[in-house]
Amino acid sequence: MSEVCVVSAMIDEIIPHPNADKLDLAKIGEYTTAVVRGEFKAGDLVAFFPPDILIPPGIALKMGVAAYLKPAVYPGEYRKSACRVAAVRLRGSPSFGFCLKIQGVEPGVDLSGRFHAVKYEPPEPLWWNMTGDNESDDARFYKYTSIENYRNSRFRGAFETGLPVRITEKIHGTNSRVALLGGDYFCGSHQCNKREYSKDVDHTERNRSLYWRPLTEDMKALLWYFASEKGPNVIAYGEIYGAGVQFMSYGAPEKSGYRLFDISVNGEYVNWGEVEAACRRFCIPTVPLLYLGPFYPGLVDSLVDGPTTVVDPKTLKETFTGREGIVITPLQEQSSNIMGGRLIAKAVSVDYLACRKSDSH
Repeated sequence: MSEVCVVSAMIDEIIPHPNADKLDLAKIGEYTTAVVRGEFKAGDLVAFFPPDILIPPGIALKMGVAAYLKPAVYPGEYRKSACRVAAVRLRGSPSFGFCLKIQGVEPGVDLSGRFHAVKYEPPEPLWWNMTGDNESDDARFYKYTSIENYRNSRFRGAFETGLPVRITEKIHGTNSRVALLGGDYFCGSHQCNKREYSKDVDHTERNRSLYWRPLTEDMKALLWYFASEKGPNVIAYGEIYGAGVQFMSYGAPEKSGYRLFDISVNGEYVNWGEVEAACRRFCIPTVPLLYLGPFYPGLVDSLVDGPTTVVDPKTLKETFTGREGIVITPLQEQSSNIMGGRLIAKAVSVDYLACRKSDSH
């Protein structure tokens, strides 16, 4: 699955901003975005630019939106410019991205090419290049699902009211894959299979790849348990976090935190009840569970913002102590024609998007 950047959409509703006389809030799918009062109405066709995409500086100037964009480096450029679409709270109300009136297209059309919009990819921290040499790929070492944004209007209705779901806190770290494949251990990042030690270094814990550290004796026992119960190729997906990983460390010492969020066996994801029970048995920490029960309208908005539950936020010395966002999955694994694959979605907190640092180029 690939995440569309800019899409044509109908404005569902215009809501007067509760704390600003000159602003309205346009509701587009599950997004709200601030607009000048009186300039838009329900039913207007717009191009919607969601947060965390990049548009060329020249196009941003031509559209008159450069003053509202964050600095980043657009692909092919060498310096920062105002090109990253952001999200903010305006007098207490969340505003995601922006919209422009358009004509001549149907709703749901991908307009990314028209505006040369691309998805923003944060620059890779230098330490990611120093965590073990890449190993050759293995076809059995599947990458984790590409998670689409719940608020995207293209995915409206994917989660039906009453569907039993789990909603977990999305942790700000680096994706981890730990696997037992045909009796051999594999570890890696989201993209790369990693060697346990780089070439020409002492095989000490200090030099061990970051991505091999979650492979503890307890983790090995968990992997062998699923291998014996369900099949020989088991992958545990989790998040590594801590000081030096991202700007949110959750108070963990350097690169020391780990939480598991999914397991697949022979390419099929295991239902959460089985995963949770096994993780309890083998003492493997899991991502914080925020909700377990039937899905209903408004549920996502009620949980996406708020303090982190990874640790007590009062103990943190970081500037931002909120949630990056949430991940929504059904309790029984299933596919979705609307999503075009596995039924899973994320929603990102407006407070996280507003405070996240610019890239470090």
